[in-house]
Amino acid sequence: MNDMVRKTVDFMITHFLRGEKSSQKVTESDTRKRYAYLEAWVSIIGNFFLAAIKIMFGLMLNSISLLADAAHTASDVLTSVVVLLGFRLSSSPADEKHPYGHGRIEFLATLLIAAMLIIVGLEFGKSSYGRLVSNTPVRGSLAVAAVMLAGAAFKEWMARFSIDLGTRINAPALIADAWHHRTDGVASVLVSVAIMASQYGYYKVDAVFGLGVSALIIYTGIGIAGESSSKLIGEAADQEMIDDIKKIALSVPGVTSIHKIQVHDYGDRKMISLHIQVANQLSLKEAHDISEQVERAIESRINSKAIVHVEPLLDLEQN
Repeated sequence: MNDMVRKTVDFMITHFLRGEKSSQKVTESDTRKRYAYLEAWVSIIGNFFLAAIKIMFGLMLNSISLLADAAHTASDVLTSVVVLLGFRLSSSPADEKHPYGHGRIEFLATLLIAAMLIIVGLEFGKSSYGRLVSNTPVRGSLAVAAVMLAGAAFKEWMARFSIDLGTRINAPALIADAWHHRTDGVASVLVSVAIMASQYGYYKVDAVFGLGVSALIIYTGIGIAGESSSKLIGEAADQEMIDDIKKIALSVPGVTSIHKIQVHDYGDRKMISLHIQVANQLSLKEAHDISEQVERAIESRINSKAIVHVEPLLDLEQN
């Protein structure tokens, strides 16, 4: 399925995003926004039709687990709208109050998605518990169960589609949206089992699985909230990025070693600072020229603003 998803993404990028090079990792703000819009609109259209189908069948069968799943799917539409708004606002240029841009709005959008998940999960957990206590009758239907399984397969495709695009542009909001899709797919599988059980008179299975779906939604929301909050607080850069920065800096002639690398994440743009060591006999101008070369080298490879501090080799050897 991953190969199929990748080919589909490549096709959509080529035909709907004005021929962007799909094989390259994207860093430019405008291009990232177009990628995010593609993911959001595919999600909105797909989830709108899935939610309508689930609501219709849920009311027809009087299934709380199916109605909970329908609400989950409908909330996917809202989270995709959040993605659209988040990327639109985060792509705003830097201003006096926000000299590093508005990229962290992406993290706020992700946090909002997580909050929406948790609220949906809590509401349907409450409803499912009430149905469990009252043992409300639920109509079963093998045909509807089959439709739910097909919907689950489609939701998994949407999850992988979102992950593929999110990975290409390094967008946590798209990855969060992908997990929203995936939990909805898992929920649909559980609901299909509950519907089949209801056909044979086991009505409480519907309520129990409704609780299970609610718990899954809440668990996913808490996990996403933790990740986005960590980035907003100021999470350390991953080792891969640190290694990339070291490799780029050491490739500049005159740099003997580097240390004190710091990376501040502003969504699509990073603020990077580091210290480099140069030979003691270099003049101030020569050392300054090397630091500028390092800054340009980093900024050409990573969408960032780099600040390099120069230190003589002798001082560090004596420490």
